[in-house]
Amino acid sequence: MTEVRQKAGLFLVMIVALVPLAVSQKKEAASDSGTLRQAADSTGFWVGTTIQGRMWNRDPQYKPVMGKEFNAGVSIVFPNLTEPERGHFDWDAMDEAMSFAKQYKMKLMGHCLVYRNMQTGPWMRFNSAQCGGWSAKDLSDVLKEHVQAVVRHGGDTYYSWEVVNEPTNPTHNGCWSRVLGEDDYIVKAFQYAREANPNALLLLNDTFGQGGIDKERADEFWTLVNRVKKKGAPIDVVGTEMHWELPRLRPTYVDEFKNFLAKAREVGVKVHITEMDVYQGSDDTVESFNKQKEVFYNVVHTCLKDSNCIGFMTWGIADRYSWLRTSDWKNLPNAKPVLFDEQYGKKAAYYGVLQALKEGR
Repeated sequence: MTEVRQKAGLFLVMIVALVPLAVSQKKEAASDSGTLRQAADSTGFWVGTTIQGRMWNRDPQYKPVMGKEFNAGVSIVFPNLTEPERGHFDWDAMDEAMSFAKQYKMKLMGHCLVYRNMQTGPWMRFNSAQCGGWSAKDLSDVLKEHVQAVVRHGGDTYYSWEVVNEPTNPTHNGCWSRVLGEDDYIVKAFQYAREANPNALLLLNDTFGQGGIDKERADEFWTLVNRVKKKGAPIDVVGTEMHWELPRLRPTYVDEFKNFLAKAREVGVKVHITEMDVYQGSDDTVESFNKQKEVFYNVVHTCLKDSNCIGFMTWGIADRYSWLRTSDWKNLPNAKPVLFDEQYGKKAAYYGVLQALKEGR
């Protein structure tokens, strides 16, 4: 009898010891459950990725994964795609994106209405030294016709428009600024977009380096934002790209982002992370992917803890489609910079973003 009691006591001790472990495992499983979209919807936050038209129509996994995991999508609307000839608009890609968004109850961000010379239609002849010979008045008319046609076609399916992209790049968007003026083309584009859709969020987007948010570049950007706002540009949101690389990432990247958020609040605009990917470096180690997870978590967490930061987009849905692998500028064939791997498996980075979203505001 004594032996039976001893065995029973030992069994109870084992049960009691295992209960905390089971509870811990259950909590851990719960923290990894659900989708990015479910977590983001509960906090009223935009989480999205890019619609890569050539890929999503030949990859049967692309659309279902995107629709399940994200509540927003980046719709590419470069002028050379939407208006290949003056007055002749090609709406096929936009219509397909809008149909997809409605099917999955998503919203879209239009990227972008005004960009560098190579993203304009050949009929504009921006590749010539004379910028096609356009007068300021005629080019202003072209800008208004284009911006308003695209924005009106997008309607309420597009919650935001990147009106002007990367205005502080060395060319200052080429012929647009040369003919219309470095500030005036921005002011006009935003005013035309506001006339076309008073309800959409209008966004000025820029990039600030691969090692974090470079202060010198950010200062130049904020000087521009202040200047064009004073001239009448109705900027609602500023977008920050984060095409970061772990080997170049500064330890101060979180503080740099916090400073960017503080400056936005001071200027009176919201913030949207528009293009994020994090190159893991040349070594595909567990350590590098855990670091990648940490970076994604820190950025999304920092964004969510500031009520002025409204959304987060990855630049590409799966590693196999990363622009870093095919870009003449980068050519990093081993790049694995986003949340899903080659076969749409959820990476450590995915769970970093999910954790931040679940922690919420």
